[in-house]
Amino acid sequence: MKPKEVPKTQFRSKDLLDILIQFYIVLKLAKVFEPNNRHLIERITLFFSAIRPIFQNHEDIQIQIQQDSVFINGIRLKFDFSTYHIFKFVLQEFQGRQIGSLSFISGLTEEEFVRFMIFLARKKISKDNPFEQLAEDFRTAAFRRIQITKISDAEQAELSEKNAMPTYFLGICHMKQLFKEDREGLNLYLTKRWIQSIYNHITNDESFLFGLLNIKNFEEYTLNHSVNVCILCLALGRRLGLTRKELVELGISAALHDVGKLDVPKEILEKPGKLDPQERAIIERHSHLGAIKLLQLKADQDIPLPAIQVALEHHCKADLSGYPKYIRRTHLTLYSKIVKIADYYDAITTKRVYRSKAFTHDEAIKLMLEKRKEEFDPIILEAFIRMMGLYPIGSLVLFDTGEIGIVFENNPHFLFAHRPKVKLITDALGNKMDGPVVDLTEVDADPKKFKRKIIKSLDQDKYDIQVADYFLARVQD
Repeated sequence: MKPKEVPKTQFRSKDLLDILIQFYIVLKLAKVFEPNNRHLIERITLFFSAIRPIFQNHEDIQIQIQQDSVFINGIRLKFDFSTYHIFKFVLQEFQGRQIGSLSFISGLTEEEFVRFMIFLARKKISKDNPFEQLAEDFRTAAFRRIQITKISDAEQAELSEKNAMPTYFLGICHMKQLFKEDREGLNLYLTKRWIQSIYNHITNDESFLFGLLNIKNFEEYTLNHSVNVCILCLALGRRLGLTRKELVELGISAALHDVGKLDVPKEILEKPGKLDPQERAIIERHSHLGAIKLLQLKADQDIPLPAIQVALEHHCKADLSGYPKYIRRTHLTLYSKIVKIADYYDAITTKRVYRSKAFTHDEAIKLMLEKRKEEFDPIILEAFIRMMGLYPIGSLVLFDTGEIGIVFENNPHFLFAHRPKVKLITDALGNKMDGPVVDLTEVDADPKKFKRKIIKSLDQDKYDIQVADYFLARVQD
């Protein structure tokens, strides 16, 4: 559901923010006070003072949510530290009821408004079909100048974690077909469809999809790795402002970046010890072989040219070292730079037979920062690190309370990047439990003190914890 488009010059962001603040205060008061309460009446008066100038030029005022943003009449509202709790509260109220938009129509009276706000504040959220239950009572209450709409079915479907997980595993099955040696399995139409579906999940619930990246299939490493790299590249490309067409090309390039490994003997790919110079040379040829294979398929399968370039360049470093060696090349393509970062990150956070330990998420980020000058494009790497957060999804973390948790969702707002949403998996004494998902922006009785603070990241192997299991369990709740 796209925010309604209204010329932005007609509104001041400060005025729109004031509308949201007054709405928030009235809704909070309506949860505890009756319509004749003096404090509630005063706030209703202030709300109408805020919306009156808008009604002079427009038929309605629409509050809408999309992902983790709040819009009023199509204009996205910005927050700061002092207003963050307001945005958080409104988002939770709307999302819990599956409300996509709430509109107040010109001619709205204070009596109807307060009646609606008390109705909304005290209506219990139904566990099953919350919007349908709300809408039925809404019709009975006969609000004439207020409208509510549900998040679109398509958007709601993409928000569902139960749909995201099979889409992820479908990608691994599809990679198996793409990587068939007889090439009969190559079907770029299906690849594009899958990429579009993954993009929709990224748009609507990126955190859960990132959680699935913790699923590591050691027996099908190349397939699993290709899916993970594709997801990371699509998410990063979206942040870099690529168009849908460009994202599809990037997704295909990422999915096929390792196709040359089909011609590398399995005993070399999975050798537990150190490779000798000849074996290393064979491994390094996979980028060249991949580009040749895709070039041969280009005419029949309409392979995009960037995919061929990425297959060739994804092990080239920003300073043009790495492999293959170039003589006159002065730069790498944008897609190659993006895939290089995603490929490196997923590879070092995955256990391999030749590496006794996988890097934790934050260890991987620190290592990539150390190599940012020679290995990666610094601007794209910065965008990647911002996307992953200080504690990437799936990080095992220790709190100052002694509890241990798993990062389930990063805070999208940079002021609270160090305060993600975390699922508690042990109590303060270290006893394992199926705890709640807590928001680290929560404060206790003293508003200046947060309830929990992350002390450090932990290695899941040392604690015998399979992080991926907790994300898989979410779709079974």
